Amino acid sequence: MTTPVLEQPLSPSGEGPAFDSPWQAQAFSLVVHLHRGGLFPWQDWVAIFSAVIKEAPATATESVNDAYYRQWLLATERLVESLGLTTAAAIAERTEEWRQAYLNTPHGQAVALSHASCPPATGHHHHPPRRAPVAVSQAH
Repeated sequence: MTTPVLEQPLSPSGEGPAFDSPWQAQAFSLVVHLHRGGLFPWQDWVAIFSAVIKEAPATATESVNDAYYRQWLLATERLVESLGLTTAAAIAERTEEWRQAYLNTPHGQAVALSHASCPPATGHHHHPPRRAPVAVSQAH
């Protein structure tokens, strides 16, 4: 059962749902969870997030939510680095692994991190581009 639209939290612009995609809710809840777990005081988050917003403002081509959560992710990366939970190198490495997993995953299948280093068997082969048709058959 879904929450009625009128009961959903609003987006940063004050209009519409707060989250356009599930990953936005996950990114948001990660920071809240770390704070509630006592890993940092909220004013530290406010300082980091404010600095990111100033350094990386919204672009003309971004929606309010796209800009907000791009900034949120960047601030989250800085926060977890400052807490010693990870490093910039580890974040970059995992980002590349997910990119490779995405590229190696056949269309229509769920992206799995295991696809990063070993693409799954697809059961099909690729044809080189040609200027002429590969085969022509008469319509019956």
